[in-house]
Amino acid sequence: MAVDETLSTYSSERQVASPHYDVIVVGGGAAGIGAAIGARQANPAARIIVIESEGCLGGAITHRGVVSFCGLFTSEPKPRQAVGGVWDEINRRLLAIRGTPSRARQHRGIFQVVEPECLKVVLDELLLENNIDVLLHAAVVQASREGPLATSIEVQERRGRRKFVAAAFIDCSGDADLAYHVGASTRYGNHGSVNIGSLATRFGGFSPDARPTADLWKQAIVKAKDKDPSLAKLCKKNSSVLLPLPLSGDIMSFLASASYDARDAASITAAEISGRQQAQAYLQILRTLPGHENLYLVSTGPNFGTRESRHVNAKYSLTEDDFMNNSSFDDTIAIGAWGMEFHDETNEFWESSFRYPPAGTFEIPLRCLRSRDTANLFVAGRCVDGDKYTSSAVRVMGTALATGQATGTAAGLLVKGKLDVSEVQACLRANGALLDAAALPYAGPVDTT
Repeated sequence: MAVDETLSTYSSERQVASPHYDVIVVGGGAAGIGAAIGARQANPAARIIVIESEGCLGGAITHRGVVSFCGLFTSEPKPRQAVGGVWDEINRRLLAIRGTPSRARQHRGIFQVVEPECLKVVLDELLLENNIDVLLHAAVVQASREGPLATSIEVQERRGRRKFVAAAFIDCSGDADLAYHVGASTRYGNHGSVNIGSLATRFGGFSPDARPTADLWKQAIVKAKDKDPSLAKLCKKNSSVLLPLPLSGDIMSFLASASYDARDAASITAAEISGRQQAQAYLQILRTLPGHENLYLVSTGPNFGTRESRHVNAKYSLTEDDFMNNSSFDDTIAIGAWGMEFHDETNEFWESSFRYPPAGTFEIPLRCLRSRDTANLFVAGRCVDGDKYTSSAVRVMGTALATGQATGTAAGLLVKGKLDVSEVQACLRANGALLDAAALPYAGPVDTT
């Protein structure tokens, strides 16, 4: 697509022509992308808009430096692909521009590393080609309802507020902002527990002979803390996965961490300041390693990586027992494959627990993506209703693509008439979604890190 054509497509006239939509998706991360495409697949004639508070699509990959899709594959000796549909199309486009390697990587779970700049372009093109409107730099600050239905939202721009109305709404904000403002039942964290966040740090400047590994870095950090105990107060974590980016060779890690309230600007500010201080301290430690002497920080964040915020109280809350016993549901709309990964501030080194699904996968029902008290409100990604441990498994971006596609499909069908679960499942299958754990395809060999 030519540059002038792209600019014309994104013209302000297109965006403000009408505030009336069939489906409004709040949040342009993995869940939001899946939701928008799912809505289009289910309802080719629908007017759909994605509203995003940041300056680009991509969510945690482009806004928070979490440069990997987790949950796409099972963590088995012969991994199976658990998420298809929208991911297949994104992956095809990324491979064509060298934005992702041909093989996934493994560190506890298996994940696909992605170049953020490549993903930005891929997602822009994908939504444009599907005739989905996008409004960036717009935060939801108010919403209205009539009885059991959400009716409108208001977003904040620099010139003031704008109102949008729709027949169906999908909250993919990660913080359940839409659900909260429209008065749907929500909760923060899980009854006193909240999965802590990390600030992604991108390191460059490795010598050709450098051999960075997670174990090597952990040894250096523990040694530095033994030598200077004051470091332990600032830098809680000793270890992190290392994600080498496919084009630059830079490495992303998630050592800098903090416990904060994701709803509170002052709390987030304190976390951001602490995170940047931690990143500099870790940098000095790592420079003592062979081949790391000229290491430098390419970037932090840009935003702190929140793992848990608000959840919508849905028609059903996925439980630890469901995960461990591989519960089967008649309204299954996605397959989860990531482990229950909870980062606990009560642990001395803020290490995370990780429990694999005993069956390799677990089922996710539509009812935990539907608000219990707002009939036309759906959620996906981090907002999904699950307990302390299952929410830590559902939240990851690969799974979020799948829950997003499911809610988009459901919302698209809802605005056409009565919502039928079997119709949602049929539409998902017709568009490449994987719903049968017993028939998941082999994902191919993976690299280890």
